[in-house]
Amino acid sequence: MTTLDTTTTEDDVVGRLRHDVEALVSLDRRTTRPGERESARHLAARLTAIGAEDATVSTFATQSSWVPAHLAHLLLAADLALLPHPAARLLGAALTASYELEVSGRSKWVRRLLPSGEGASAWARIPAAGPSRRTLVLAAHHDAAHMGALWHPGAVAASRHLARSTGHALPTHAAALAAMAATAAPSRAVRLAGAGMLAAGAALMVQSMRSPTTPGANDNASGVAAVLEVARRLAAEPLSGTTVLVVFPGGEEAGSTGILPWLRAHRGSLDPGSTLVVNLDAVGSPGSVAVARREALSNRASAGAVDRAVRAAADLGVPLRTITIPNPTDAAVTTLAGLETVSLLSVRDGWISHLHRPTDTVDNVGWSTVRDAARLTHHLARTFDHEAGR
Repeated sequence: MTTLDTTTTEDDVVGRLRHDVEALVSLDRRTTRPGERESARHLAARLTAIGAEDATVSTFATQSSWVPAHLAHLLLAADLALLPHPAARLLGAALTASYELEVSGRSKWVRRLLPSGEGASAWARIPAAGPSRRTLVLAAHHDAAHMGALWHPGAVAASRHLARSTGHALPTHAAALAAMAATAAPSRAVRLAGAGMLAAGAALMVQSMRSPTTPGANDNASGVAAVLEVARRLAAEPLSGTTVLVVFPGGEEAGSTGILPWLRAHRGSLDPGSTLVVNLDAVGSPGSVAVARREALSNRASAGAVDRAVRAAADLGVPLRTITIPNPTDAAVTTLAGLETVSLLSVRDGWISHLHRPTDTVDNVGWSTVRDAARLTHHLARTFDHEAGR
C-alpha cells in the first residue's frame, strides 16, 4: 500500500497522527476558553517545528456557542406567533429567512448584538519552491463542541437511518426552521403549535450549551492531525508553483466564527481563480473518507470540487463516499466566499462517529481513515500544483 511518505512506515505515520490527537484531547477546546487559546499556541509551535513560516495565533470576537444566536431567533419567532397583527406574519417570515442565513453562514447580524468573548486560531505559510502561481489552503478547525441531549443517539436515530440508507442527512435545524415558518401562518392554531415546538427546541439548546465539552478526538483533532501530517510533507518537499496556507480556525463549533475573520484578513491573497481550499473535519470515523456535496440545508459544494476529490481518490485507490451532512462546516464559509472547496469528512453507517458525544475519544478514532484522508489531501495538493505547471 502506498504511504504518505516513502521514507517512513505506516506505523510511523499513525504514531504521529495519534500523538497530535492526544495533545489536543488533553485540552478543553471550547471556543473562548483558555484551552482553545492554548491549543492555538500549541499548533503554531507545531507548524514552526515542521518548517512552516510566519506561524501566527490570531484572535477574534465570538460567543462560546452557536446557541445564543439560534436562541434569539427561536424566542423572537415564538413571541411573534402570539401576536394577531398581520405585520407579525411578515416579521415571522423574515425571521425564518434570517435563521437560515445564520445557520448557513450567509449573515450573522444577530451575533453583533450579543456579548462575546475571544476565540483563537492558528495559521502559517509554506512558500512555493519557485514562482507562486496558485494558493492552496489546508484547513481544519481545532476547537471542540459542547455536548447535550440534541446529540444523543436516540435523538439523531432518524437522521442517521436516512443518511445510511440514502446518503442524504436531514439538516439538524430542519425542525426548528419548520416551526419558525409556522409562526408566519395565518392559522392561530398552526402558529401556537409552532411556538410550542420552538419552546421545546430552545430548552434543548440551553441544555446543550450548558453541557460539558466533548473530548473532540474525531471532531476535530483528527482533521488537525491529518493536516499537520500533510503540512510536514509539503514543508519538506514544497510545491513547485503553489503557496500553501495552513489554517486551524477556532470557533467552528460556535458557528464558523473563526474562519470568517481569517478570510477577511487574507482576502487580498486568495484569488478565486487560483485558490483551492481543502477542509478536513472529523476524518477519524472508522469507516471511510467522504466528500460532502451539501452541508446542512443550502450549503452546496461546487461540482468541480466534488469531482476533484473523486478523481484523486480513484488515483490512490482510496474508498470515497459522496454524501450530504446535517451541519455546515468551515467549508461552507469558504465556498460562499467564492473559493473552490473540497470538504473531506468520514462516516460509519452514514454518520460521523461519536459526534458531539463523550465517547469521542482517542481510542475510538479510526486511524486508517485519518491516514487515508491525509494521503488524499496530499495528492490533491500535488495535482493542484501540477495544474499550475501546465
